[in-house]
Amino acid sequence: MKNRPTLDRPPGDRENAVGLLRFVLTSLVILSHSFYFYVASLDCDPLVRLTCGQYTVGRIAVDAFFVLSGFLVARSWESSRGWADFLTRRALRVYPGFLAAVVFTSYAAGPWLAARGQARPDLPFWSGFLLPALMLDYRELAMNGSLWTIRYDFYYYLFIGLVGSAGLFARRWPILAMAAASWAVYAAWFVSGVEGGIEDQHPRFLTGFLAGAACHAYRDRIPLSWAWFAASTAGLAWFAAGWAPYWFWPYRVMSPAFPIFGTYALLFAALRPRGLAARLAWLGDYSYGLYLYAYPIQVMLVTAYRPQLGPYSLFLSAWAIAGACAFLSLRLVERPALRLARRTPTTRRPPPAPHFPMGDPATRTAATVSTAKGDATTP
Repeated sequence: MKNRPTLDRPPGDRENAVGLLRFVLTSLVILSHSFYFYVASLDCDPLVRLTCGQYTVGRIAVDAFFVLSGFLVARSWESSRGWADFLTRRALRVYPGFLAAVVFTSYAAGPWLAARGQARPDLPFWSGFLLPALMLDYRELAMNGSLWTIRYDFYYYLFIGLVGSAGLFARRWPILAMAAASWAVYAAWFVSGVEGGIEDQHPRFLTGFLAGAACHAYRDRIPLSWAWFAASTAGLAWFAAGWAPYWFWPYRVMSPAFPIFGTYALLFAALRPRGLAARLAWLGDYSYGLYLYAYPIQVMLVTAYRPQLGPYSLFLSAWAIAGACAFLSLRLVERPALRLARRTPTTRRPPPAPHFPMGDPATRTAATVSTAKGDATTP
């Protein structure tokens, strides 16, 4: 009898759309920002009308990032050699690219914008931004408004390391309990009507992250089913627009519904496809740099060429230039840093017992492939 496919994938598996999906989600964030820059409002965002103002394209892409990150970081923990190895890989994945983007924004984009009255002329010196940057914090968000989400992701990397060190992934149910508790807090936070700023997004982001981590913990029991995917997508669409005549609470609840319905739909889209989606997985390597550099480039383009640009031409222009920056960031900053991680000697801990079938020789071969290159889970 043929085994029913599940979310469980052997280490080193490349027959998926994870890389392509990360690249697409990053591109959607850039598209959403392009609409905002063009009219200084979110009202023209393509998803605003479809969801009765509940979501923008950028917001749903960021929420999807945290779900996907939770799943992949939990997998990264189980393939790591211990806490030191896990933390080293996470830090070398996040910090070099982030610091390079901070330097670019502060000392290239910043002076250019300040000369045109679009930024403060008193730009921070090394002592003024280095310490905040080491905390993955960047205060000049008018110049790079994408950087504020990075620290949340890194905080949750640390959290997964603590959870993994405590052995909770082996028991599994505590991960599900934490995800449920986080969702309950998020639902209460949402119902209360609190408009959280960038410092108060833990209920939203942690819920998505833990939803992905819980799916990883139970990955061998969650089938890759088209029926489940259709049901999840229909449920999400229902909360997005099915109650459209009711544009007020308690009907506009797509945000707390997303971690429930959107998580399965997203992971199915990431892990089910084969063929072309798998062959385009390399695009995911550029998603982090694309995310880091697109925002200041969009600000510069709007400052210089606003009369000649529309939202879509702004998107395409910024996407192309940021793509070139992402290429340089990957080749000159990110990959050299990841090579340092592979050289770091650590004591290997015994790997967990695999959930995937071990009878297939191809599966056994794939299980021995290093996951260092696919370890990147930031955008």
